[in-house]
Amino acid sequence: MAEVDAHEISFQCPSCGQELKQTIARLKGNEHMTCSGCGIGINIDTNRLAKATEEIQKAIEKIPPEISIKFYR
Repeated sequence: MAEVDAHEISFQCPSCGQELKQTIARLKGNEHMTCSGCGIGINIDTNRLAKATEEIQKAIEKIPPEISIKFYR
């Protein structure tokens, strides 16, 4: 799961539109954050985020480690 948790997510503040970036791990670990642009508090649904990252990890694990490409004429 660390592979997914290290990814950074970009999103906009719902109040001022400031672009914010946080890693998935940091978002999952904090239910609240503060916008660096306007200072408004932003609530994060950590349970929903954790479930989504589990689904992402499962999808990543299904990717074959090697893909063969065959050419034909």
